Amino acid sequence: MPPAQPGYTPPPGYMPPPPAAPPPGFASSEEKTWALVATFGAAVGTFISCGVFAALGPLIAYLAKGKDPGVRRFALPALNFFLPITGVALVAVVLRACSGAIVGGALDTLLYLLFSLVLLACWIGGIVFGILAGVKANQGLDYKYPFSLNLIK
Repeated sequence: MPPAQPGYTPPPGYMPPPPAAPPPGFASSEEKTWALVATFGAAVGTFISCGVFAALGPLIAYLAKGKDPGVRRFALPALNFFLPITGVALVAVVLRACSGAIVGGALDTLLYLLFSLVLLACWIGGIVFGILAGVKANQGLDYKYPFSLNLIK
């Protein structure tokens, strides 16, 4: 299209291009952004904190735009999946830190390793499922988490 100049008239029958359509599966690009905040935000929170802040991304998206059905469709399942991961990781961090003070000797080492494995499982699971859900959300598709407690409805 030639630049608009004074006195320029478009050729007969010229129609300007229509506005860009929203991404597939979303009513607007803002919905898509918040859906990605909910899903990829959970993966990033898990990566940074070994699962302690896993629910932070979905919680922010749910509180900011939870009344919007397009955002709620992605934020609510992510929140229901990552809240238990956050709880388990938080308890494991506290118990791992306290295991030496409560119990001594070989049992202390065994408990420390056990809680470390729980944290590793939370870390890997949170990252993997957060990324998988984020890829599906980017395509506008729902993701069925492998286990999810319906804590928030």
